[in-house]
Amino acid sequence: MSLDSIQLLKEVETPGIQEFPEPSGKNAYGFKYNQSTGALDLIRLSDGDFIKLPDDNIINEEDYTEVVWSNKLLNFSWATSHPGHLQVEIV
Repeated sequence: MSLDSIQLLKEVETPGIQEFPEPSGKNAYGFKYNQSTGALDLIRLSDGDFIKLPDDNIINEEDYTEVVWSNKLLNFSWATSHPGHLQVEIV
């Protein structure tokens, strides 16, 4: 069985499941969105911190909406030229 056949079989058996690269980097940035208040919290986590990855099938207010990993420090800010857009600077 070739690798193409294995990949196709995997897609048929588990539709909708995406392959993600292994988390890498010593810093994780977790985004938490509060639907009732509209608040967006960004939490930087370092080595040794517990990170609960998001799950589309289990919605919990305490879960991260998204997690970003980086070897570099990231500086987030709201764009002034494009209101409502989040900018990220690699420090």
